[in-house]
Amino acid sequence: MIKSLSQLRLIKILLLIISFIAIFLTNNLQNLYAQSNLNYNDFVKSLQNVPKDSLALFLYQRSEDFLQADSLVFAKKMLIKCIKSAKQIEDTSLIGWANIKHGKVLNKQFEFNNSFMAFNNAFKISKILNDTNMMLEAMSGIENYYFQIERTDSAIVYCTRAIDINKTQKNYTNLSDNYGTLNSYQISYANGNTNTSFLFEGLMDSCINAALKANNPSQMVYALTGFGLNLYNRDSLLGFEYLNAAVDSARKLPPPSNALVYALTKSSTCYSHYGQIDKAKILMDEALTLAFKLNNTRQLTHLYYIQGRIYYKKDFIPQAIASYSKAINLAEKYHYNYYLPFIYEEFFELYNSQKIFDSSFVYQKKYMTVFNKEHDKNMNREIAKLSAIFQVEQKEKTISNLTIINDQKKAIITNQRNFIISLTLGIIGIIILFYLFYNQYIKLKNSHLKLSQNILEINKKNKEIFELRKSKNSQREIIYNELKIKLESFFEGNKIYLEKELSLTKTADLLNTNTSYLSAFINNEYNCNFNQFINKFRVQYASDLLSKREMDKYSIEGIAELSGFKTKSVFNQVFKKDTGVNPSVFRKATIEIMVN
Repeated sequence: MIKSLSQLRLIKILLLIISFIAIFLTNNLQNLYAQSNLNYNDFVKSLQNVPKDSLALFLYQRSEDFLQADSLVFAKKMLIKCIKSAKQIEDTSLIGWANIKHGKVLNKQFEFNNSFMAFNNAFKISKILNDTNMMLEAMSGIENYYFQIERTDSAIVYCTRAIDINKTQKNYTNLSDNYGTLNSYQISYANGNTNTSFLFEGLMDSCINAALKANNPSQMVYALTGFGLNLYNRDSLLGFEYLNAAVDSARKLPPPSNALVYALTKSSTCYSHYGQIDKAKILMDEALTLAFKLNNTRQLTHLYYIQGRIYYKKDFIPQAIASYSKAINLAEKYHYNYYLPFIYEEFFELYNSQKIFDSSFVYQKKYMTVFNKEHDKNMNREIAKLSAIFQVEQKEKTISNLTIINDQKKAIITNQRNFIISLTLGIIGIIILFYLFYNQYIKLKNSHLKLSQNILEINKKNKEIFELRKSKNSQREIIYNELKIKLESFFEGNKIYLEKELSLTKTADLLNTNTSYLSAFINNEYNCNFNQFINKFRVQYASDLLSKREMDKYSIEGIAELSGFKTKSVFNQVFKKDTGVNPSVFRKATIEIMVN
């Protein structure tokens, strides 16, 4: 009794201490929030002293301070004010960059639709300004948005555009990263099957070549790791060689390194698949320590998943459950949806192996929800079996607790129990099968309806595109005909080719067009460049002069000058190229023809 009273007093004391700590923390957190809000309000008031023409840039720069302090709410407010102020002074470039930073903040707050709008605004501005750096940043945000919502086809489009731009700019670090990302998208499209296509090997070759040209050790680690993962599915030993090379290269980087975490994580995954659990655990433990230091939540998710698998294979069930739970929490918190189906599936298998059927049933349902597609009949039977077993266990537990005194009553109850079990199993099985079949029927019906709507929309868009192309081609043909008439009029009628200083720019000004358009037109229409086009007219004119006897008083150099050539050497070279003979030989030949 005394011992019970002592324990009760101890419990009361502990409760009082916990209550005091909770009150203290609550008050302090409220004060901290009030203080931070007060500081922000003071900061907003201080903006009145900043000149209007420099306010937008000041807000943009200060937003970075709030980001560094992980104050996403205040950073978001700063950027909204920055965009508004930049619009007032019509600083289009700053509007674009502020939208990009705003999109990144919204992405961290998991406001993916709003982040897409911000990145899309920046993308439109980058096209107006022809700012490729802004365009790449905006496209990266849009690509990430499509990846988050599992629109891999659209993500591939923007990734391919980025490859084209980075090729032109010779930005090999980004180019290598683009090739590696595109390879991941294509593998996702192929449902992980890389055995029958050269596409994946070609992409990873390009990834490594770009990393070599960039001379970027970190990027080379990512490229080697990706190549090793591709090869592992076809040749595990060769795949491990590349993965080990990636880890060795990453260890030479300044610690701590995200590249090393990535290489260790992927290597540990492959070793665990290969059955080398001890080796996988060593690499996983090292990666886990580094990922904590770097707060790399994506790789932490993957590592907890691997850790759960390793514990499961070693039959450390409580530890495996804890690791899988951590992986699920991170994946759900940070929307790393890619990992969820794999973790759910292994969780289902773990609970099933331990005969914990209620939890197994829960994670099987989650697995089905994530994939949202038709499961085969074997899976349906397994779910029905688990549900039936769970129901039977509950009924058996209830029946087993009854006290039967009379042997005759025991026999009657046993028979009734068997009948109830059989009847219950049959009813539950029929209900579950009916529900599953009906659910799949509704999904198929909705999918078919959606597919029909998409086909109609695509046909409508294709028709609009065809009409636009037809109109554009018609307009282009009219413009080309007008330009051809004007160009030939100037050259054949006005003989402007006789001007020695005639240039592409001057000719474009005479025709009221730009140099790029005129140059492209001459290339397409006459299969030559501008200089070759002029020289054809000049050579023809020179040929006419050399054929006339009254022009014999002029030397070859004189004929060249009259024809618009600056020097005799250039004239000789161009004339021979077009006619096959030198000007002097041509003149002599025409004299002989006339004499004869």
